[in-house]
Amino acid sequence: MNTTGSFVLGVLVGATAALLFSPRTGAQTREELRRTMDKGREQVGSKGAAAQLRLTEMVHDIQEKTKELMNVGGEVAEAKRQDLMEAIQVAKRALAEEREILMRNHRERRMAFEDAANEE
Repeated sequence: MNTTGSFVLGVLVGATAALLFSPRTGAQTREELRRTMDKGREQVGSKGAAAQLRLTEMVHDIQEKTKELMNVGGEVAEAKRQDLMEAIQVAKRALAEEREILMRNHRERRMAFEDAANEE
C-alpha cells in the first residue's frame, strides 16, 4: 500500500478508536475529528502537490534527455553517413585505377598479339 493510502487508513482507524474509547463529549470528539481530518487533508494535499511537482520535474527531465539523445543520434547518423560517403569515394577511385590497369594490360596484350601476327 502506498504512503497516502496507509495514512488515510491510519486516520480512519484512529478516528474509530477515538470514538469508541474517548472520555470526551460528542461535541468535543467531533471537533477533534474535524481537526484530525483537516490535518489529514492538508497532509494529503501537500503530498499530492509535492508528488505533482516531482512528476512535472521528471517529465521535464525525460523530455530534455530525449532531446539530447535525439541530437546525439542525429550526429552519429550524420557521421556514419559521411564515413560511408568517403568509403564509396575511395572504392570508386580504386575501381577507376583497377579499370585503367586492366585496360592498359589489355592494350599491351593486343599490341603484342598484333605484333606477333605481323611478324609471321
